[in-house]
Amino acid sequence: MRKNFIVVGLLLATLSVNAQEKDPIKNDTVNLAESVIVTSSYGTTSKRKDVVGSLTQLTEDDIIISQPFESIEKMIAGLDPGVQIVNNTDLGKPVDINIRGLGSIVGVNGLPGTSTQPLIIIDGVYMREDKASNIPFFNGGVNAEMNINPLARLSTDNVQSITILKDAAAVALYGADAANGVILITTKKGRKSKPKFTYSSQYGISTSINKIKYLSGEQHAQIRTAYGDKDPWNGVDVNWFDVMNRESDYFKTNFGVSGGTDHFTYRFGVDYSKNNESKIFNYLEKKGIDLNLGYHTKKFRVNLSAAYNNFYKNNPNTYFSFVLAPTIPIYDENGEFNKTGTRGITNPLAAATQNKVYTENNSLLSSLNAEYQVTNDIKISSVFGIDYSKKNNVSWQTPMNESASNVGGRSRINKSDGTNWNWSVHALYNKDFGKHHIDGLLGLEVRSAKDYKENFTGSGFTGANYPAVIDYILQPWQATNYAYRESTTEQNGRSTFAQINYNYDSKYFFTGSIRRDESSSFGSDKGITPNGGLGFAWMISNEDFLKHSTILKVLKLRASWGMTGNSRIGTYRSSGLYNVYQNGFIYDYFYSYPDSSSPPNKNLGWEKDEKFNLGLDINLLNRIDITVDLYRNNKSSIITSSPVPLETGYTSAEINATSMYNKGIEASIRVHWLKNKNNRWTTSFNIGTVQNKVTEILGFGDQYSVASLARANRVGAPTSAIWGYEWVGINPETGLDRYNVNGEILDSNQFSPSADKTKIIGNTQPEAIGGFMNSIQIGNFTFNALFNFQIGGDILINGELIDKYNISGNRNMSVNALDYWTGPGDTNALNAKPASKAPIANSSKYVYDNTHIKLQNVSFSYQLPIKKDTSFIDAASIFMDVSNVLYWYKEKSPHDRNGVREFKYLYPEMRTYSMGFRVNF
Repeated sequence: MRKNFIVVGLLLATLSVNAQEKDPIKNDTVNLAESVIVTSSYGTTSKRKDVVGSLTQLTEDDIIISQPFESIEKMIAGLDPGVQIVNNTDLGKPVDINIRGLGSIVGVNGLPGTSTQPLIIIDGVYMREDKASNIPFFNGGVNAEMNINPLARLSTDNVQSITILKDAAAVALYGADAANGVILITTKKGRKSKPKFTYSSQYGISTSINKIKYLSGEQHAQIRTAYGDKDPWNGVDVNWFDVMNRESDYFKTNFGVSGGTDHFTYRFGVDYSKNNESKIFNYLEKKGIDLNLGYHTKKFRVNLSAAYNNFYKNNPNTYFSFVLAPTIPIYDENGEFNKTGTRGITNPLAAATQNKVYTENNSLLSSLNAEYQVTNDIKISSVFGIDYSKKNNVSWQTPMNESASNVGGRSRINKSDGTNWNWSVHALYNKDFGKHHIDGLLGLEVRSAKDYKENFTGSGFTGANYPAVIDYILQPWQATNYAYRESTTEQNGRSTFAQINYNYDSKYFFTGSIRRDESSSFGSDKGITPNGGLGFAWMISNEDFLKHSTILKVLKLRASWGMTGNSRIGTYRSSGLYNVYQNGFIYDYFYSYPDSSSPPNKNLGWEKDEKFNLGLDINLLNRIDITVDLYRNNKSSIITSSPVPLETGYTSAEINATSMYNKGIEASIRVHWLKNKNNRWTTSFNIGTVQNKVTEILGFGDQYSVASLARANRVGAPTSAIWGYEWVGINPETGLDRYNVNGEILDSNQFSPSADKTKIIGNTQPEAIGGFMNSIQIGNFTFNALFNFQIGGDILINGELIDKYNISGNRNMSVNALDYWTGPGDTNALNAKPASKAPIANSSKYVYDNTHIKLQNVSFSYQLPIKKDTSFIDAASIFMDVSNVLYWYKEKSPHDRNGVREFKYLYPEMRTYSMGFRVNF
């Protein structure tokens, strides 16, 4: 605690700068009326005031790049209305990005459906999404590979701008894969100048925040006694969370050089970062090299971008689905790691020390852009992009501890090689005819995505095969029980597309896009689909009655409609899957048999997303920007795994079975209080709402999950609903949980859980999300504060932390477990008597309201006064930064107990205090 106060004192004493690569002092603060933004990955740009579609562009001035997060999307949380970043406290793992609500139906049977993530394009490259295979064996269990966040492979220092496309007028150009929105990321390029060098370095210290309060050894013994255990407390009190966690640190450094001549530009950068997690032995280390080369003449331009990234996640400390009982000692009487005596439940310190688990990913993201100016009005361009990724996920569980002692050790290697490539060629037209302006785009695109996975598993390492040292990882093929599996998934597509934009006298705007998509994911009679969009805008402020206004600079009304889709469902799903089996005889012949997970369906077709949007843009006094959008997305023909008659030989089939909608309002305001050379003050606020409802389910009708998942899809209800049983307290006479079952109050032993007794007890989809940012520059001093907030959005926590006493023999529980029923007349109890019937998992008792405000980041900056004529240094700055600063929750945690603040993350977030410097020379 004392160290934290010291760091805070340093923060208040020293002002720092954003670690962003930009000019020392900029006076080109832009607003709605002035800015030019990227509108597609095909080389089109437009003035913001001329855009018809609903889109947001975030530049390096908007993003606080000094935040110590491993990927860029975590840094933009709260900066754009309607964009929800569902954080993951496990570094490097996938993060959900929801644009205007959930992208598809929430699955209730564990099978992967269509991707719910936006299409991410970096410098024209369709970025590969690292996700579980649709082959059942490669999903879950001890053989599961670790999927990584694709954006964690991108150097955050290399981002120039992020454009988020939302409505049909903006995304229709991308057709069938744009249903969940599109994110365009543009990286930094070289400019004409003498060589310019940039070096930055940052170091920080991280501590866990909002940790769950667990039972002490004596309290745990009390719980066990109440449950019926006759063994008294053994005097052992181990805080396993503290044993397995630590204060950690963060380090990041970056070097870059850029410049150019009249015809040639270049930029080269190297970056390194290492995040030591608070979980001991776990860390994420990244190394990257990026290169950008450009050549241009009056008519010809070519640009090559390439970025290599090495991603290494050391992850042996994985036993955190629960905390070990505090009465189990760390070491035995001989000073060796103590054995728990329970198969599969190991001493976590022994496992983290003796086991070896890591994931290494090497990737190359590269694009080649070329364009030729045929005439003053016509330009031809082409983009080729490739995203190649090679991943090894290795796990060695030694028989020295209970993680694999029962099988004589377990070794697993998952290899995953993925290649995405896309190539497009397009012609662009741009012409003014007096008051008429017209521009257009005509293009052809082909693309391919291929993933090759291998799985090696082995167990039973005995005798001479077992090494005396623990640093050696035994290979699966050295085991007595060895298995090898492989899988290849491939998806190919081609498209033709066109777009036309027209405006008359900068008053009346029209845009239209059409795209014809083909995909190998569907049958020959369903593999083609047309998509498109229309948009209109009226610049009211350019009418004669307003164009001379000194107050109202921009008043624009926008409207759009269009159809997009989703084909990211895996490989050849309409044709069904086959397994290939090698019998092992000397001739090594193979035979194949249908995979039982899903039958072929030649009628399987594209998902559809019909988008409506109505928007209003306002600029007042060139200082205040206001944007409001009303939207509705009707999603139909959603691919769902639906039950089928058992006579078919299958339990479920993938069909176009479901429809739903998302609708809401988005609003943002940005105020430039000051904007001159030395002083700037900008405040921005945004909020976005979303409502979701399932409107149709084909097949067997409503779908329900197993009880523990608390998921169901029912017509008229949101797909994000939490289904379960309404808990109404403890019966003070019997000590049993009581529930409202179809209007009747019953004890838990008076009914059997079933789907017809459930109701909606929560909703994981927030009613509204948003953010607030304040940026102040006074001379050489800069201050930034970023808030984000959420209204609604419930969390269903694991009841094992509260009242599942029957499993407390070898695991700990939260201090909330102490609130158990002690006897007849106990009216204050919150938990049933320990020996009663096991509680129902999906109960409103475990649902918490996640409404909160979060101060995500505070940064301070100071630009050092450098005399350029007497120093080789062009600019230098120092900065300090605090991330995950504080939370305010609507639902307060009870005194000495845990609430949503603590239960939100089983593994808590980290608050990081960091400081660093940047030098340009």
